[in-house]
Amino acid sequence: MRRSEGGFTLIELMIVIGIIAIIAAISIPNLLASKLNANETAAIATMRHIVSSQAQVAVTSKIDADRDGKGEFGTFLEMSAAVGVRQGLLLGPPRASDFSRKGALLNPPVLSSVFANVDPNGFTSKAGYAFMVYLPDGGSPAGFVHETFVAPTVGLAGGTGTVGVDASEAIWCAYGQPVHYGGSGTRRFFTNQKGDILQSGNDVTKAGGTLAVIQADAAFLGSHISSPVAVGTLGNDGDTWRVVN
Repeated sequence: MRRSEGGFTLIELMIVIGIIAIIAAISIPNLLASKLNANETAAIATMRHIVSSQAQVAVTSKIDADRDGKGEFGTFLEMSAAVGVRQGLLLGPPRASDFSRKGALLNPPVLSSVFANVDPNGFTSKAGYAFMVYLPDGGSPAGFVHETFVAPTVGLAGGTGTVGVDASEAIWCAYGQPVHYGGSGTRRFFTNQKGDILQSGNDVTKAGGTLAVIQADAAFLGSHISSPVAVGTLGNDGDTWRVVN
C-alpha cells in the first residue's frame, strides 16, 4: 500500500499567510494607539506630579535665594536633589538669582530621580514624553528661563539667563511633548502655578523630540511668562489649548 504524505498545499499556505496578514493589519494599529494613549495618560499624571511638587517647594520655602521667607519655585534638578538650590543672589531691580552659588540639596527631594536626568537642553524624559520647566527670568516684565546642562554643571538659559527672585515666588510653567511625534505620542501638555493641565492636539506645530528647546510662550497669548494663557483659543504656536477633563 502507498503511504499518504501529509502537509499543506501551496494554496493552503497562502491562505494562512493571508489570514495572518489581515490579523496583523487590524491588531498592530490598535496596539500602537493603545501605547500612545498610555504614554499620554502617563504624561498628564507627570504634569500633575510637577504641580504638586512645585507647590510643596514654595510652601516650605525650600528654595529662598533672597532669604525673605517666601519660597521660590524650582527647576527639575533642584527638586530632584541632583544639585544644590540656587543661592547666587544678584541685586536688581528686579533682583535675580542663578547657580553661581548653591545651597544644600533638598532633603527629601520632591521629584523622583527620573528628573535628575536632565539633558543639556533642559529636558527630562519619561514614558515617551519629554518635559521642560520654565521660571520667570530677571527681566521686567519677566521672560522665560530654563535650566540647561546637567548636574553638577547646571546653568540657566533663555531671557536674562537668571531667575527673577520675586517673580519666581509666584510664577512658573512646564510643558510635556512626545519624544517622537506620532511614535510615542501626539498631544502636547502645559501647566503652570494655577494647577490646570492644558492640552493641544499638536496638529499645527507637530512638536516633538529633545533637540530643540520648547517654544516658551507656545501656550500663551503674549510673549512674557506673566501673559494670559491661551485657554480654549490659539496659543502663540498656532495650536488650540484646552483644559484636560
